[in-house]
Amino acid sequence: MEYIVPFIFWVVGLFLLWRVKTLLFCKDLPVSAAQKKLLISVIVPARNEAKRIGKLLQSLQGQSLAPHEVIVVDDESTDETALIAQSYGAKIIKSRPIPAGWLGKPWACWQGAQAAEGDTLLFLDADTWLEKEGLKNIERVFREKGGFLSVQPYHVTEKIYEQLSAFFNIIVLMGFNAFTFLGEKLKPTGGFGPCAVCARDDYFFVGGHAAVKNSVIENSVLGGIFSSHGHPVSCYGGKGTIYFRMYPDGLKNLFRGWSKSFAAGSASISIITFLLIIVWVTGCFEAFISPVKAILAGQHKSLWLPTIIYLLFAGQIMWMLRQIGNFQKWTALLYPLPLIFFAFVMSWSVLEKIIFKKTKWKDRVVEFKN
Repeated sequence: MEYIVPFIFWVVGLFLLWRVKTLLFCKDLPVSAAQKKLLISVIVPARNEAKRIGKLLQSLQGQSLAPHEVIVVDDESTDETALIAQSYGAKIIKSRPIPAGWLGKPWACWQGAQAAEGDTLLFLDADTWLEKEGLKNIERVFREKGGFLSVQPYHVTEKIYEQLSAFFNIIVLMGFNAFTFLGEKLKPTGGFGPCAVCARDDYFFVGGHAAVKNSVIENSVLGGIFSSHGHPVSCYGGKGTIYFRMYPDGLKNLFRGWSKSFAAGSASISIITFLLIIVWVTGCFEAFISPVKAILAGQHKSLWLPTIIYLLFAGQIMWMLRQIGNFQKWTALLYPLPLIFFAFVMSWSVLEKIIFKKTKWKDRVVEFKN
């Protein structure tokens, strides 16, 4: 009986992340030839992104469906972000000083939206890049879905320490009820931050980034605002369409990046989903603790059952990660390592939010509002 509970926890994970639907699943959506072409304004908020933004802008130049314009909002960068963006023909907007009550990224997005000439706004993080058909895929699905469409980019990893992002990626995709066993019967509660698209008129009608001006996870909360105004919210995985490589500048950067947003992000998750995620994470811990306890107790003959449960969780995590990014197989087999790292970062993130009420990111102090 003691092993039935971990199995139930495993099933909870299966429910929360059943299948990551990508835009490619929607490739057969009908599009009328008579439909008016969307004028897509791509808006890229960028602060000290000289090492990364070139790859995005180059991919935008190579799109089979060209954007109407590419706007890069230079958020007080101290590197060559603006010069690089200018070399790719992007429209550069120098960010005005951040007003009281605003955070940097929402303020940059808001300025970009105000300057946009297109009827459709596509917000992209500077560390993303698209496949040749990427913009076409986004445009086609947005025509069908409307409202607020967001895509979580496929996570490209290169260095060993980047494997520690595994559980953060999984939890992000679990958090908005977008990929459960119930499919579209369960409405997403928010949107993904790195890639979001909406109609310009709808954006300003719901308040745009001015409505989330002090949010660390601005587009996630903005998706919820669109939903509260009756607009459909759609979430997809980015495999085959859009990619990113998060925090390539070292372990410290990865730690700071995830810790700045995760405690704030938990507030946008429904209480039921939040509890189910806790149940699943608890099951992951129990699945690797049980074999260790059996070995320490000398119960080697009964070790086979906890070993099977451990392998069930490892197999489930491997299946999830294959849909999310190019994570290594050993990351799933040795999942306690990224799991412990996730728990440590989460604990620090909660401490920052509740006790310190602030964190630091890109040389700016970010204060958490109650």
